[in-house]
Amino acid sequence: MDNNPRLADNAWRIAAIAARSLPDDLMLSSDELRALASAGVGIGAHTVSHPILSRLDPEAARQEIVDGGKALEHILGNKVDLFAYPNGSPGKDFGPAHVRMVQDAGYAAAVTTGRGVARAGTDVYQLPRFTPWDRSNMKFGARLAQNALGLL
Repeated sequence: MDNNPRLADNAWRIAAIAARSLPDDLMLSSDELRALASAGVGIGAHTVSHPILSRLDPEAARQEIVDGGKALEHILGNKVDLFAYPNGSPGKDFGPAHVRMVQDAGYAAAVTTGRGVARAGTDVYQLPRFTPWDRSNMKFGARLAQNALGLL
């Protein structure tokens, strides 16, 4: 939250109203991000405050997309060229106008939460993916096979 004063201010207000403390371990720190990047982990942008893009007016959506990448670039000291749509459901959480905004912002590709695997001809700005959070190797293997065969 320290990279977005507006979000941090709102979070502190909500915490004060609820008489609760904010958790301080939900996000990676700038140092942790830099450590991951220097270890070879690819870091992609998301947005500044994780809004559902389809619920924003176009200029606010564009600002979230652009500023999220700029904030990461400032932290990492290099270009960030991948983007993930918040919540990421195609046609629900983002639409064609948001895809164009991501392209115009200079990202090379973007991922959705649409299930599946990318194939030849898949739009690189709407790459599907799946969550590999299975409890056993067998279930994980089955999920990989189902995605590869397009059964999900």
